[in-house]
Amino acid sequence: MIRSKVSPKQILFRPPVEAYSLLIAVTSGCSWNKCKFCDMYKGKDYEVYQEYEILPLEYVFEQIDRAAKNNYHGFPVYLAGGNPTSAPTDHLVKIIKYVREKLNNVKRVSCYSKALDILRKSDEELKELKDAGLDIVYMGLESGSNTVLRFMHKGTNANSFIKAGKKVMEAGIQLSLYVLLGLGGKKYSKDHVLETARVLTEINPTIFRFRSLGVGSNIPLWYDLEKGEFELIDPVDYLIEERDIIANLGENVTSQVFNDHAANYCYIESNNIKEDRDHFIHTINSYIKDPRFLTMERKIPR
Repeated sequence: MIRSKVSPKQILFRPPVEAYSLLIAVTSGCSWNKCKFCDMYKGKDYEVYQEYEILPLEYVFEQIDRAAKNNYHGFPVYLAGGNPTSAPTDHLVKIIKYVREKLNNVKRVSCYSKALDILRKSDEELKELKDAGLDIVYMGLESGSNTVLRFMHKGTNANSFIKAGKKVMEAGIQLSLYVLLGLGGKKYSKDHVLETARVLTEINPTIFRFRSLGVGSNIPLWYDLEKGEFELIDPVDYLIEERDIIANLGENVTSQVFNDHAANYCYIESNNIKEDRDHFIHTINSYIKDPRFLTMERKIPR
């Protein structure tokens, strides 16, 4: 449902790679907003609790017009909100076309997406989004383990991710997946690693990016920690999980790989993991053997 009223304040998040992009709010909040590891739109310390909302076209167009007036030409454009692809396809198509019409030399149009958003759209609808000018979607895979996804209240499963990922790429839209190291805790670490590698192999996304789980007191998972129902892995184990996910990828995987977040414990990357796999693993092994990791303090989320 598209509401006519817009919240006076917007909580806008964007991936690090979109740091210098023009942010255009298309939705507010997240249509799911139940994941245990996330407090982006429900943290108790936020001034504003951001409810899910599809923003009206006139409000979105006003943002684009303002950007054009202020000469924001030549920038990538990030359609902000928890998952703008939850909006009706014709609504999104109009926004993307308006971006391309009003702003010159737009380098990239991108947004977050949920797997279920993609599965609810037909192949023809996804092609419409591509033809309108949507270049890439960012999707939180987090884990390929159904056990972990269920425990974390992710609201979807590995098969849904595989189907959604393939649909996106078949439409000609680039796909960037997020993998959340440590999400299985100590108990499910092995399953998290092996099943994540399996799902990545099935999809062979354009890009996948590693993130490292951090748990602050705002995050619902904090309560599982306090009750002893979840145990964080140690800093060196984040590296071990990353190495083992890479080591268990199929030979078909040619994805770009990035560690582009301050919470990570290493920052190596690859433009083609098939070509760089041995070097990638060798580099991580050198970090794992560094005795400083044995006494390193866990990074605290900000």
